Amino acid sequence: MRRALLAAACALAASGAGAVERLGVMAVADAPAGPDAELTELAHQLRAACRDRVGGVEEVATMRRRLLGQGSDATLSELDRAYGGALAVYQNGEFDSSVRTLRAIVDDLEAVPEGEEAFFQWKRAMLRLAHASLSLGQEREMERAFLALARTDPALQPDPDQYSPGFRRRFEEVKARVRALPRRRLHVASEGRSGTVYVNGRAMGTTPVTLTLPAGSYRVGGGAGALRVPSFTVDLESEDRSVVLDFALAEALRVNAGPGLALAPEARGYGIVRAGAWLGVDRLLTVSRAQEGQAQFLVGSIFDVRRGALLREGSVRLVAGGLPSVQVGALASFLLTGQSSREVQNLTQQGPREIRPPLPPVAEVRPVPAASPPAVVAAPASAPTPAVATAAAVPPPAAALPAVRPPAARATGAAPAPASPAVLPPTAAPVATAQAPATPAALLAPTSAPMPAPPATQPPAPTRAPSSAPSSAPPAVQKPAPTLAAATALAPVRSILAPAPRAALPAPDPAGRALGEGSRPGAAPRWMRPAAIGSGALALGLAAVAVQQGLAASGRYADARDMLGADGQLLPGSDPGRYRDLRSGGDSARRNAFVSAGVAAAFAATAGVLGWLSWDGDGDRDRHADASGGLSVRF
Repeated sequence: MRRALLAAACALAASGAGAVERLGVMAVADAPAGPDAELTELAHQLRAACRDRVGGVEEVATMRRRLLGQGSDATLSELDRAYGGALAVYQNGEFDSSVRTLRAIVDDLEAVPEGEEAFFQWKRAMLRLAHASLSLGQEREMERAFLALARTDPALQPDPDQYSPGFRRRFEEVKARVRALPRRRLHVASEGRSGTVYVNGRAMGTTPVTLTLPAGSYRVGGGAGALRVPSFTVDLESEDRSVVLDFALAEALRVNAGPGLALAPEARGYGIVRAGAWLGVDRLLTVSRAQEGQAQFLVGSIFDVRRGALLREGSVRLVAGGLPSVQVGALASFLLTGQSSREVQNLTQQGPREIRPPLPPVAEVRPVPAASPPAVVAAPASAPTPAVATAAAVPPPAAALPAVRPPAARATGAAPAPASPAVLPPTAAPVATAQAPATPAALLAPTSAPMPAPPATQPPAPTRAPSSAPSSAPPAVQKPAPTLAAATALAPVRSILAPAPRAALPAPDPAGRALGEGSRPGAAPRWMRPAAIGSGALALGLAAVAVQQGLAASGRYADARDMLGADGQLLPGSDPGRYRDLRSGGDSARRNAFVSAGVAAAFAATAGVLGWLSWDGDGDRDRHADASGGLSVRF
């Protein structure tokens, strides 16, 4: 009975020890500088305080390796020497020792950052591991290595000088089974910048890219110059997948500062959770610096990485840029256990808060002219004096222009006006006010085409109040002329109908087709005709390339057929490698011919369309122009 109780106690202790949560500590500051030396030192002090209270705190060197995608301490040169030792042990007949060494080499190669040299060593070690496993009769180990190689590099051929024909035949059988597997699509995108996609260590293209792979599990990673996204496993066994490589987070890493992160405030929570996932920790504790007036505070936060939530957040006041050990311990106890202290101010009174990804930036939306009916003010064509502006009915105060920040706030200077028309003060130029819709002020832009000012020799005419307004009615706008001009410029839609000289007529529309009288098309843009000529020249050049590639493909296929006998087998003395090269070159040339022909057809069609559109526009431009000026309508 005592032995059973002792065994149960040992099992519980072992399970409790295995269930210790892994905790990471990082420093976080605003981009692009990131944490400075003082904040990094404070992060080290808080890490030491956490290590005194709980277990499972990650070391700095381990965190740096994981953030850089280096799951192993070994280098490629060391692994190359280890492979030579495993090969020597195998030749001495110690197959078991060779298999163990090769398996460790493969694990280390899958944990180092991807690259051409790492992929070459991985293929070499996997082939030798499969060969040694076959020598020991370990069919399952051999099949696992063959499947990984066939999925990653279907064109791989073992060296005949190093591997027996039976071994190569077994590998070809596995490759045939892999070719018969269902195909899955893997779409890889990226954040921050484009980068190289690595699948099982092999470079497969630049993001965004969609790959078609045999069903199975794959290691997917990324690289962009010195930046690395740690590899992760993607299961394509039953369905297609779409993954994202976060190069923005890789660029925000500051491995020599704590390690630390340089993140903008709006993306800080999401970036911290993603960094915790890269580290493989359960909880991530971060420290940052905040300032209120002349006082500086150290803000500590602890995140649940698996749930993606902020658990607790507290702050302590800094003294001369540093922090006494008592306050460091109090902050660590509060973050780890929630223990309150008078030195720590609790910033999470509402409990844990879920972290959501930052919203993508919203592009500025320009007001659409047709969305708001314009108020048209007609000015006499014979008198260049300032026109009498008629104010349209202004909406009640509830519909006034809102301010930029809170939607319910009113824009400064936008006072409510009476519903009846009122007299506007005279200005130096005709002013037209329209009914302003309730549109955020950040989306409004002043009109780019101001009305021409009247001649200075004419005295301004006195304004007249409409008959419907009483003579004692106060003016609708109680602001001086500059304020009125600024408020008028905020209107998102402006329609002005006034005499304009020929030089002030609106420019052609962006499509390049100004409509004159009778809605007949005007002159075509000047770029259409050169573009048509250039497209035609490109079409001819690509057609020539297609013909040349087609002839090259025919020649290579003919040379390959000459190497075959009547029974379809290679003639004695023929080189199989030469035959494969001819067939491959013919396939490539034929593919290039088809692509060139298709692109040539597209350019030819483009040249025809542009040539037809730019055929004749000069006569219409002169025919429909107004030499003496006219009415111009601008929105």
